[in-house]
Amino acid sequence: MGEGRVTPVAAALALLLVLVSVLVVGLGLGPPPHRPRQVKELDHHRYIAMAKAPPLPTADPLARERPFAYRILVPALVRGLCAVSGASVHLAFWLTTVLFLWGWLFLLFLWLRLAGFDTPTALLGMSLAGFTPGAVRWYAYQYWMSDPLSLLLVALGLLLARGRRRPALAGVSVAGLLARETYLLVPVWATLRWIREEGASRALAARLLASFGAAVLIWFAVRLAVPVEGGPGLVEAAGENLAFRARHLIDNQWYFASLGSFGVLLPLLLLRWRHAGAALRGRPEDAALLLLVYGSLAFANNTDRLLAYALPVVLPPALRAVQDLQARWGRSLAAAAALLGQVFFYAVTPAWGEPGLSLYQPVRWSVVVLCGLLLAAGAATLGRRSYSSK
Repeated sequence: MGEGRVTPVAAALALLLVLVSVLVVGLGLGPPPHRPRQVKELDHHRYIAMAKAPPLPTADPLARERPFAYRILVPALVRGLCAVSGASVHLAFWLTTVLFLWGWLFLLFLWLRLAGFDTPTALLGMSLAGFTPGAVRWYAYQYWMSDPLSLLLVALGLLLARGRRRPALAGVSVAGLLARETYLLVPVWATLRWIREEGASRALAARLLASFGAAVLIWFAVRLAVPVEGGPGLVEAAGENLAFRARHLIDNQWYFASLGSFGVLLPLLLLRWRHAGAALRGRPEDAALLLLVYGSLAFANNTDRLLAYALPVVLPPALRAVQDLQARWGRSLAAAAALLGQVFFYAVTPAWGEPGLSLYQPVRWSVVVLCGLLLAAGAATLGRRSYSSK
C-alpha cells in the first residue's frame, strides 16, 4: 500500500469503527442522539448544565460541581455550536463526540506508525482500540462527556511531544487542560522523555516552560475563577474510591482493572512480559504514564474509561506479540485471532441497562476463558526457548 493511500484508508477505518459503536448503541436505545434519561450514569447531567450556561454563580448548581466545573472546553464548544447552527444541545454533543472519537482513533494509527509498525499492523492496533468497550462504545452511549476530546488531545500532545513540535504543543496543551485535567499525563511524559534523550539542563527547563507553562497557568486560573459548589474534594474522593475498590477487589476489581478493560490486549502483553518490562525500564516516560493512569482510579469512579488513556503505551507491546505469533501462525491467522477475540470481548461486555457499569462491570467468565486460551496457545506456540532467545 502506497504511503499516499495510507491516510485515507486509516481515516475511513477509524470512522467505520466509531460508527459500529454508534450502530450498536442505536440498536439498543434508538436512533441518535438518545436522551439523557436513557443513560443510567449521572456525570453527563453536569456537562449538559454547563453547556446551557457557563459555571457562574448564577448557573445551575450542577454546572458548578467539582471537578466537572473546571472542564470547560467541551461545554463551551457545544454552546458555540448550538449558537451558530441552531442545533440542540444533545445533537451538538453527539456530533462533537463522534468527531473526537474518530480523530482519536486516527491519531492512534499515526502513533503506531511512528512506533515502527507497518500499515496493516497499525490498522490492526487501531481496530483493537476501537473494539475496547470503555474507549469508544461507552462514549457513543454517554456522549456528553469531556473524555472523547481529552483522549484526542492527549494522543495529539504525545505525538507532538515525541516529534518535539513545541509551538504546536503549547497551544494543544492549553486546550488539553481546559478539556480535562487528565491532560497532565502529557507534560509528565514529555518531561521524562526529553530528560532521557538529552539530559536535564536549563535549556530543557526553558523548553518545558515554553511548551506547558502557559497551559498550567491558565488551568490554575480557571480553577481559581470558577465558583464550584458541591462535589467531593481530592482526599474525600480518594477515600471513597479506594474503599470501594478494596471491598470489591475479589469479586470485581481484579477483573475490571485488567481483562475487563483491555480484553485480549492483556494476554498479548503477558506473552511479551519480559520485553514489555525491559521496554518500560528503558522508557520511564511510558512507565510513568501507565502508573499515573492506574493511579487515577483512586480519584474517579470509572475504570475502563480511565484506563483507555493507557492505550498508547499498551498497544505497541501487544502488537509486537501479534507479530511474534505471525511468524508461526501466519499473518492472517494471528491478526484474526487477536481481532476476533477483541470483538467477542466487546460483544459480551454489557454497555447499559444498569447503573455503575463503568465502576462495577460484572466478571465475564467467557472472557476469562477466551483470554486464558489465547495466552496458553500463544505461549505453547512461541515456546520458552525460542521466545526467550529473541
